[in-house]
Amino acid sequence: MRHYETNSPQALARLLALAMLIDGMAEDVEYELLERSGVLGALGISRERLDSVLHELYQDMDLGTSMTRTLDQRLTAGDLSQLVGEVTDIGHQQALLLAMMRVAVANEQLSSGEARLIREALVQWTSDVGIGHQPLPANMPRRRLADRAA
Repeated sequence: MRHYETNSPQALARLLALAMLIDGMAEDVEYELLERSGVLGALGISRERLDSVLHELYQDMDLGTSMTRTLDQRLTAGDLSQLVGEVTDIGHQQALLLAMMRVAVANEQLSSGEARLIREALVQWTSDVGIGHQPLPANMPRRRLADRAA
């Protein structure tokens, strides 16, 4: 999977694209929700950039035209952790988490993939005092072993 700079518009857009695709396919209602909410503008992401990053995610995950396995089935816990970890700015984390939660329930359903993505963001981005916290030292685990997905 390609690497984007931490907190870059591409890294932010990839998480929104992931929220849209993780349950199978991006839906018009999800695009409309993101545009109406103003989150794209607030994060400096154009609709074209979101579309481009969404296409790159398709390529990186080798989704092609066959959806015999959803994106959720292709992403490991490590993949999710890496992608969510590319956003360290507290303001971006707050805006993205809210947007990902809105996208997840836009079709009035919550898939297991959407839940995994939101859970990973919550694990990495929140502490007892809310969203945004000082990163833990590199040698200290972010979560308990029992919390890690198989």
